[in-house]
Amino acid sequence: MKQIRTLSLLVLSMSGLCLSHAAVSGTAEQDARQMEAAAGQAPGYRLDYEGQFQPSIGTVEVRLTVRQDNGQLKSVRFGFDTARYRDFEADGILDMAEEELSWQPPADGGSLRFTLDLNHQRKGGGFDSLMQENWAIFRGDDLLPPVATTARKGAHSRSRLRLAGPDGWSFATAYPRAEDDPQWFIVDRPGRRFDRPVGWMAAGRLGARWGDIAGTRVGVAGPVGQGVRRLDMQAFLRWNLPALKQVFPDFPNRLLVVAAGDPMWRGGLSGPGSLYVHADRPLISENGTSTLLHELVHVAQGFRAAEDEDWIVEGIAEYYTLEIMRRSGTISENRYERGMEKLAQWGSKATGLTSQRSTGARTARAAVIMRELDTELRDKSSARYSLDDVARQLVEDGEPVSLSRLRTLAEQLAGGPVLALSPQRLDEA
Repeated sequence: MKQIRTLSLLVLSMSGLCLSHAAVSGTAEQDARQMEAAAGQAPGYRLDYEGQFQPSIGTVEVRLTVRQDNGQLKSVRFGFDTARYRDFEADGILDMAEEELSWQPPADGGSLRFTLDLNHQRKGGGFDSLMQENWAIFRGDDLLPPVATTARKGAHSRSRLRLAGPDGWSFATAYPRAEDDPQWFIVDRPGRRFDRPVGWMAAGRLGARWGDIAGTRVGVAGPVGQGVRRLDMQAFLRWNLPALKQVFPDFPNRLLVVAAGDPMWRGGLSGPGSLYVHADRPLISENGTSTLLHELVHVAQGFRAAEDEDWIVEGIAEYYTLEIMRRSGTISENRYERGMEKLAQWGSKATGLTSQRSTGARTARAAVIMRELDTELRDKSSARYSLDDVARQLVEDGEPVSLSRLRTLAEQLAGGPVLALSPQRLDEA
């Protein structure tokens, strides 16, 4: 194990980023600590995330600064891909072993600095993180991998994010900008003591459209010249987001949709309060489904699958892709029925449901099962309950979604066993 000990604060110039430790006034910090003490809380600490984009070499210089006065945050640990993360430096104690890092910041605060190679290609082609000469599409998660921390009991972070790049570059995230200093985004993730920036983001020479839809601040952003249909997407969301929020009322109050063309991955991917979709994807496909709306359902769900049961999460998303458009009037009843018929035909080719990742025919078959479950719940409860009630409860559970939990919830609402989830139905080839 290699150990790096730094006995004094190191100062790193980051090509135009202001890295002063005096970004927040001492008076404001003292007032915040006094309020926390009065409320019986452990004093908070500040996290400043900063990234300097360098498109000429495809890297981001990342700096995480901890501002504290009494060692509230004791250590930060995370694993990293050595092909993407390198050149680590830090104030305090930095321990590195193979693909794992542990950082102990000084008791009075300090910084961790490293270089990120932003580009990342998915298996089978296409990038899910990419920086070109004039733009970049990436996840906030790329700036700092998932971490484990040790902190004083009750200590919590107050986090900000600042991004910089060449002249003419702008940045879009799902996070609101600070009212007193708009160059910073406020990173607040309720329920977490260590707030880390996550979700899809866009950078560079961007075109962006923002508007309020059904109580959610919605933005659509993408590089200029990439064929991103911002107004079309805004209109599509204006038709369908209200109906989706009736099913999932705890939908985020801010949403960012980012899009770009090749060589980005030619599909869609969701993230917290955000999603990515390839610029060439149609808003509605010939089979009546929608990549944009499918990923939007994932944003609304916010839940993940238990091991080998991804078909449930994907099946619910694909079912509601059609169902929401039917409810909103985006597609007719006839188009809805034809869409379900095509999914049934495709799903008949699936040889089973269980797998770590559900795609294609397996997801189509799962969507048909979800429709059958919805119909059965309505029939057996005299229309008191539907799949909407099951989906909302799965969100409230906050646990990985499993077949046993899905079956339990459905049987409680139906008053007995449900045929749609019977072993015979699920084991059909």
